[in-house]
Amino acid sequence: MAKKKKGSSASTRFLLKNAIMDPSLKFRVEEAYKSIRTNIMLSVMKKGCKIIVVSSSMANEGKTTTTTNLAISISQADQRVLLIDGDLRKPKVHHYFSIPNAPGLTNYLGAAANSRSAQKVDLFSIIHPTEYKNLSVIASGSIPPNPAEVLGSEMMSEFIKEVSQHFDYIIIDTPPINVVSDALPVIRESDGVVMVVRSNSSTHPELQKALDSLKFIDAKILGFVVNYESENRSKYGCYKYNYSDYTY
Repeated sequence: MAKKKKGSSASTRFLLKNAIMDPSLKFRVEEAYKSIRTNIMLSVMKKGCKIIVVSSSMANEGKTTTTTNLAISISQADQRVLLIDGDLRKPKVHHYFSIPNAPGLTNYLGAAANSRSAQKVDLFSIIHPTEYKNLSVIASGSIPPNPAEVLGSEMMSEFIKEVSQHFDYIIIDTPPINVVSDALPVIRESDGVVMVVRSNSSTHPELQKALDSLKFIDAKILGFVVNYESENRSKYGCYKYNYSDYTY
């Protein structure tokens, strides 16, 4: 009997489709994601594939759950979406869709960079279809010893250019900005970044430090998504959504 992957059942319940919550609250959360989707679409109007990065200042702010549900929401607007797990240190996206983490992004980049490698990885072999009509997923792959260098490599840039030919949107989940610098090269090459903030957890100094890092690379900040937000709290940025009872 195959051993059940740790965390897969726990993560799949974080998809809105599987979330157990009051119907009225679920409706509000779904509408919140649609609002985020609309704002992103209006903020990035260029022709061709749009590359959107989602990050946070610190860990445990609901970043991957937000990224995944956002990708699903955009795909439901009749857009071809590729969700990439760019968190090479603590990958989680594969759990949400019950797919293997490897081979994935790092395996493809490693094989492509090594011209002498006997084990080439086909691009389409790492792109997993999902139950959502227009959504595909690429897992992070084997954890490398040098995540920052991998994400900032020329091979990564070439990879993004290649997959961009097949999708309308590429959504990339990345590590927290203040924890490691891995996300910055990807954000710099993207069309914009959405920051996830956990209400009553993220502090102003942490947010300011992340914003300073983004400003340094001239990143386009599309907005902030605030999790665990109560009805009466003030917003942090361009987006404010009330998930008062929606926890993950």
